[in-house]
Amino acid sequence: MSANQGGTMNRRLLAVLALLAAPLLAFPLAARAIEGPLTLTPGYRAMTMPFPEHQLAYLEPGDRADMLATFEALTGKTGATRKEDVTVTFLQNVRVLAVDRSRGLVQLEVNPNEAQYAALFSVKERTLWLIERTLDDKELKPMVMASARKLFLP
Repeated sequence: MSANQGGTMNRRLLAVLALLAAPLLAFPLAARAIEGPLTLTPGYRAMTMPFPEHQLAYLEPGDRADMLATFEALTGKTGATRKEDVTVTFLQNVRVLAVDRSRGLVQLEVNPNEAQYAALFSVKERTLWLIERTLDDKELKPMVMASARKLFLP
């Protein structure tokens, strides 16, 4: 094989690798195009998560959001437990890094602990909600788990 053939083969190989990697790279590159260079707060991670289209309709990079999960839980005292649907706010004031509405993806800036909770609550049996905050609302508030039973108690 001549040196010229090797160079042509290397270019072809690079072209094939670029085509194969395109789906993997498309979202991070789109994020950079939207917001400029992706800059994470030191110690934080960029976590990409799927959400229904209607939750992403008005969300933009730079927005802040809370993340909620709805799931079936056992509630009540020992010996008198019952199953009921509950909703919990488990992340507050998370920065939105990028939004890909065509694929239903949002990239969030989370610390390692928040990433674990987001992964934990992302399983099939749970419904996730991404709730936009106003940019000046940075206060973290203690949140009580919500349930319909609590709403209708006297």
